[in-house]
Amino acid sequence: MNRWIGPGAVVAVLALATTASALAGPPPLPETPFAATETRSSVVCPGFASATGAVRVAATATGPGLRTAPVTDPAKATDASGLHVVDAPGAPVRVSALMPAPFGATTVVAAATGPDRGLSAAACLAPSTDHWFAGADIRTIAQSEVVVANLDGSQASVDVLAYGADGRITAPRGVLVDGNAVETISLGGLDRVPGPITLRVSSGDGRVAAFVRQRTWQLDVPLGADWLPATVAPATDLVVPGIPSGEGTRSLVLTNPGDRTATVAVSSLTTDGPADLVGVEQVEVPPETTRTVDLQAGLDARPAALRITATQPVAAAVWLDTGGGDARRDPAYTAALPPLPQDSVWPVALGRGAATVLQLANPGASDAVVTLATGTGAEPGAPTDVTVPAGAILEVPLPKAAATVVRVQTAAGDLRGAIVSTEKLGKVRGLAVLDLAAGGNRTEVPVVFDPHAGS
Repeated sequence: MNRWIGPGAVVAVLALATTASALAGPPPLPETPFAATETRSSVVCPGFASATGAVRVAATATGPGLRTAPVTDPAKATDASGLHVVDAPGAPVRVSALMPAPFGATTVVAAATGPDRGLSAAACLAPSTDHWFAGADIRTIAQSEVVVANLDGSQASVDVLAYGADGRITAPRGVLVDGNAVETISLGGLDRVPGPITLRVSSGDGRVAAFVRQRTWQLDVPLGADWLPATVAPATDLVVPGIPSGEGTRSLVLTNPGDRTATVAVSSLTTDGPADLVGVEQVEVPPETTRTVDLQAGLDARPAALRITATQPVAAAVWLDTGGGDARRDPAYTAALPPLPQDSVWPVALGRGAATVLQLANPGASDAVVTLATGTGAEPGAPTDVTVPAGAILEVPLPKAAATVVRVQTAAGDLRGAIVSTEKLGKVRGLAVLDLAAGGNRTEVPVVFDPHAGS
């Protein structure tokens, strides 16, 4: 017997099987996409230690997997559910939840005295390669800083660009932020100027979350503090919501980072519909400069949002305060925002003493229907539908509570929102504007097609 017959037959069989497989083609991929396992979305909440202020981070999720942890120590994660409040976090906090369900988180500070005097609020932000802040304060009475948090494991290099009334201002570049770390960039080294400037905070080799904290002083007496919210990147069509009723500063900050002069038209959205702002219908903003426009007389102490159109992309924000003498005044800021997503949730721990409204701004040509649910417990209350008229704003009072959850659902594609709160803090007339810039409020479903799944 030929001893090669057996192995040869095996080789022949394998060859035939391989040929048949090649002719039949590869096995088909599964028809059903498989959702990624434990896919998380994360945001960063600003936080710091305060000797005189109450610092609170509020977080909630519409789905499972809510979790909080220090930015600098992600292993120290705490699982949470419902409406979760972290008191006195002492440092920036990482908040995450399982996708695709929307979740949200905010930070609130309330202080009657001390360097953080007043009421302030900030939305927690997702890491990005680019952040814009219109209205940074580097006057001689200001102490402003950029806080940068890096949630990734690798180091990121951060650059700051600054635009003032006379053009570009030298600012820090190449600031290294280690993975799972926080760096504070003082703006005290910038050349002092009498008016607001605009900052671009960017990273070419990583994603970071960035916040601007601003404090003002009269010699050694604090005059108030707040976060400057991030604005959308410069664009030719912008909406700035969240301008409260009442007296006080109402100054529009416009910055043109381009190389051609921008002609900017400014109008307002009010509870009665669109309105012109007499005297500021058009503003010229030269290249790489910042201009400030006084809106106090035009707004006439009414609540409003701003509609801004320009011939060149611009950045925009508004400086606010509550008016009165130095002992009572509290600063606040609001900025141009992207539209609200179809589904978003906003927890705020403003305290029982605050009077708060949700302001919705509709710059569109058609009325916008919004489903709102608000509550003071783990879940928002029963949803109700409200209509925001075209070219107008709508203000909805929120319940007074230690912490409140607001859920906003809408099919309107251009609606903006802000939560405006006031509170008496000792002698201070506290004011905070929380811009509803979606961070963890996302509806995309991460999907992976795994050819090995189910095999």
